Amino acid sequence: MSNEVYSFDLKKYHAKGGEGPHIVITGAIHGVEQTATYTAELVWENLKREKLLGEVTIYPLCNLHAAKANERGAPEDGLDLNRIFPGNPCGSYSEQLASHIYGLTAGADYILDLHCCGVYGSAYTMCWYSRHGFARELCRALGIPVVVHTKGTRGQFYIESCEERGQKCLLVELPGGQPNGVIDVPSAELTAARIMNYLKYIGVIEGEGRLSDDVLFCGTMDENNKSSCDGLCEPAVLPGGFVEKGQAMAFVNGEPFVAPYDAVVTAAPPKRYIFQGSEIVSFAPRAEVQPGEVVYRERDESGSNKGKV
Repeated sequence: MSNEVYSFDLKKYHAKGGEGPHIVITGAIHGVEQTATYTAELVWENLKREKLLGEVTIYPLCNLHAAKANERGAPEDGLDLNRIFPGNPCGSYSEQLASHIYGLTAGADYILDLHCCGVYGSAYTMCWYSRHGFARELCRALGIPVVVHTKGTRGQFYIESCEERGQKCLLVELPGGQPNGVIDVPSAELTAARIMNYLKYIGVIEGEGRLSDDVLFCGTMDENNKSSCDGLCEPAVLPGGFVEKGQAMAFVNGEPFVAPYDAVVTAAPPKRYIFQGSEIVSFAPRAEVQPGEVVYRERDESGSNKGKV
């Protein structure tokens, strides 16, 4: 427990034009993830040209101290803010910040939580579509072509908001961020435009949003992507690309690292030296997750996770 009580003054944009639904958009819960912040800023600029039917609240930079330090977590305690929601008002700096953000967003109907997956990543939506009935429709309204199923890790802002408060929440991963807070401008601009369609579809702004027919619902991210040796890694695929079972995704010391199934590649760094245990590429199966396949984890009183189907 911390003896210090912190105060927070998050940058905020807010507008309301009617009695329609309320959406909160958050960026940079991980401070270095600046494509998320830039995308949120673009959405706010775009909103100035729209007629509001509901309410929009945007927090483009949720973890300011982490952003200033160019890190994922704040230097006060180094905690991963997106693993400790709903937070603790009497805890450490990040625990208090999580509690503050959780309180600010309590009344929203919808939440879009914007993140970054690194400069060699590709855009995708993440959600629990096999559990949350709203998710498929909303992912199609957002229109990002790839949806990755969550592993159900508790403490994440969007999962806690869905599970504990019944809000309709999606997490968006965008290229950029790590390292050094890089902004992927084309991805930010495209995502901001997709968010405007999303806001029309859910009735926050005037207009008729459309549902995309080109959204692929994939499985959970595979953790069996680590190198068994030190050596030179040469990618054979691009971020966002699709591979078939048995296809080489990279070569380590000339030996192919092959896809164990039909998959989507979510991150593929360029040629580099890697070491035993290093990630080679990131990928997820193209097969959809069925209800009950991913373990639901309850939180016990200590805040840890307990498995439950």
